[in-house]
Amino acid sequence: MKRKFFAIFLTFAMTVGMTFAGSGTTAMAAESVTELEEKIAVGDQMEFIQISDEELPENTIPEDTMNMMSRQFNGAAEVGIAPYADEEDTTNTNPNYAVPVSNDSVYQGAIESENEVRWYTFTLNQKSTVTIFMQMADAMDADLYICSDDFTIVGGSASEGAGVSELAGSVLDAGTYYLAIEGYEGTGDFAFMYFQSSVDADYEINDSASSATNVALNSSITGVIDSPIDIDYYKLTVTNTTIMRYSISSSMGYSLVYAGKSGDNAAIYAVNGDIYMVKMLPGTYYFAVLGEDDQYSATSTYTINFNKIAELANGGGSDIIGICEKAGIVFQADRDGSNCYVNGNPIDYSYSYVNNLSNSAGSQSYNITIRKRNDVYAYLGDGEFAPSAVYYHSSTRPAMNVGSRAALELTFYSDTDFYSIHCRCTGAYDMNNFWDETNVVQVLIDPSTGKLIDIVQFNYYYDFAPVGTNYITITRPYTMTFYQ
Repeated sequence: MKRKFFAIFLTFAMTVGMTFAGSGTTAMAAESVTELEEKIAVGDQMEFIQISDEELPENTIPEDTMNMMSRQFNGAAEVGIAPYADEEDTTNTNPNYAVPVSNDSVYQGAIESENEVRWYTFTLNQKSTVTIFMQMADAMDADLYICSDDFTIVGGSASEGAGVSELAGSVLDAGTYYLAIEGYEGTGDFAFMYFQSSVDADYEINDSASSATNVALNSSITGVIDSPIDIDYYKLTVTNTTIMRYSISSSMGYSLVYAGKSGDNAAIYAVNGDIYMVKMLPGTYYFAVLGEDDQYSATSTYTINFNKIAELANGGGSDIIGICEKAGIVFQADRDGSNCYVNGNPIDYSYSYVNNLSNSAGSQSYNITIRKRNDVYAYLGDGEFAPSAVYYHSSTRPAMNVGSRAALELTFYSDTDFYSIHCRCTGAYDMNNFWDETNVVQVLIDPSTGKLIDIVQFNYYYDFAPVGTNYITITRPYTMTFYQ
């Protein structure tokens, strides 16, 4: 069918002279059609890149357990806050003499008697994330509690077991807070690291998949890795099969990695071996930002992006996929060029223009029709008639007014005629007479709807009509890559 189609196309093109009017338009000379026919004659076919049929493996990320409260704190009386107001003790066993702490600092202390409490304090000027990591002597079980300025417990970590580390993280509003380190059992030394950051407090605490921050496609988020134990998790949900690229920019060398999925149908595949450009089936997906070799900074930010290239149709049209990331266009078709989609939308190339005019100078009757039929196929070979992303600037006879935008250019063909141009004119308009039917047409399709924008060639008004200044302007700044 292919060679027969192009022989007819060549005959038709040379008969009507396929030339466009207007500056910057694409011109199709007879020589270029001949070259295309020669390419097809020697078997020049479209080359495909593979979308992996094996799922992208999840990255295993060790997580520290945060805010583990195995024991219940019994309130201020347990740590002896009330009596301190009248005592002369000036050590930090008295909250009135709590030791001030500052960001990105390490503090050491000791619990000298069982059930003793050591007090520290910090002030936040704005809503912030606070993270505290504490280690202790192997013979001691100490807990830490974060208290507001009225000594209400607002966070902390109280894991059971001597020598077991404690990790607490909280998002706190501006104000003054206290950190109480209580010797639950045994005595000995302890040390803790204190970190605070206000940059991404609206997303925290998101240090595990279960607490991941929800993000949307085509979103950009700025955050920080504010401690050596900080990992930021994000999750996004897609309801349709989607081609997406995810990325991170950071002066600290942070990584954005795929960390898992959920959902009965969820699956993610690398496109052409690029793990940052993926095809995702409907489901929820988790990604994590982490520093390499304990890199962190409360001020040096990272920015992550989840850019949707396009959705795919969740049905037919999955044998061949053409992707133009720059134009935001994804084309799908069955292997024979039937059941075509663009950005998940079924493609409708049908067209009808009927107009009858008459005056004393003569009559004009125009009936131009493209019929959508099951025996019409999109050409999927290589060369100038291959599916392509173009930039449509403007035209004088569009089927649909869409403004300047990226568009999908397709050539449709059949064994029988489906495109008719019936123009009968008399009198002064006799020069506009044209009557033909053909089995091939090249069109522009709107990616956001799948509808016809305009007819590229053969177009009666751009290629033949001698009266008027009709034109179509198209440029070709894009490259489309095809996958099978």
